[in-house]
Amino acid sequence: MQIFSPQFNAARPLRSRAGFSILEVLVASAVLALLLVAMLSMTDQVQKTYRSTLGKAEQFREARVAFESITRRLSQATLNTYWDYDSLTTPTRYLRQSELRFLSGQASAILPGTISSTTHAVFFQAPFGFSSNATAFGGMESMVNTWGYFIEFGSDSGLRPPPVNTAGVPEKYRFRLYEMMEPSESLSLYKYTGNSTASKTYTGRTWFTDALDKPNRSSRVLAENIVALIFRPLDPASTPSDLTTNFTYDTAGSVANIRNQLPPYIEVTMVAIDEVSARRLETGATPPVLGLTGLFQTASSYDGDLEKLRKYLDDNDKKINYRIFTANVSIQGAKWSRN
Repeated sequence: MQIFSPQFNAARPLRSRAGFSILEVLVASAVLALLLVAMLSMTDQVQKTYRSTLGKAEQFREARVAFESITRRLSQATLNTYWDYDSLTTPTRYLRQSELRFLSGQASAILPGTISSTTHAVFFQAPFGFSSNATAFGGMESMVNTWGYFIEFGSDSGLRPPPVNTAGVPEKYRFRLYEMMEPSESLSLYKYTGNSTASKTYTGRTWFTDALDKPNRSSRVLAENIVALIFRPLDPASTPSDLTTNFTYDTAGSVANIRNQLPPYIEVTMVAIDEVSARRLETGATPPVLGLTGLFQTASSYDGDLEKLRKYLDDNDKKINYRIFTANVSIQGAKWSRN
């Protein structure tokens, strides 16, 4: 029988059970708590950012849809030009002629005085086939309509159901983007333009103001809180240049190179603010100040004016949440010639 001596047992390493001290447990718990707090803080921040981004996207969804509608419709503008004598009695040369019209520029100079507008407006003809009587005119998708876009500031009393007005609900004054749509069966254009020499030189505005001056005008609200709309006709050279000095492009005007000729490109810019900012800026029937005074009147100052507007809206004291939409629109029916 082999007997192990104490000296032999002491020489072998003793296997002790590993463990943590109270201090180590407390430190580990503190570190874990800090990590959990940090993770919760990050999660909360991500959720806030997500909600904010989603909220902004929802707020400007209406504006984005309206902007896409403008650019799509505008690209379909047509003039249906042809060449004819400059005079029926004493012809000397051929000139571009058209009974259709295209007009863009300062809204204050284009629209009737009864409309409180801002920045720019545009009106034109296109084969949209829109009719107020789909039964009688169904299937005629190529009928010509007079179309247009402009901003108007005013009350929503005429846009609400009558019970809302009689219930004493306060009026809401906002900038609104309007789309004018004159049905084909009501087209008044040819009343002013025709085959005679006098009508071919017609330069009036009643070809679209007739539809706007009616008690139930042919227009609808595309979006609220659209505060600026700019149309900038451009020459598609290697270095795009402005076709006008003051943004006005009138195919019935006196400018030889513009008369009866669609612009090949139009840079469309739209500025929208959110409803929270609109409520904060609301001053009743008086339009709020948005830094637009004197801007977008000279084409060469477009970039500088846009930067001025951006700085004004970025002012932290004003706390205006806004979005700027910009796109270069190619006019499909334009057959541009510099001659």
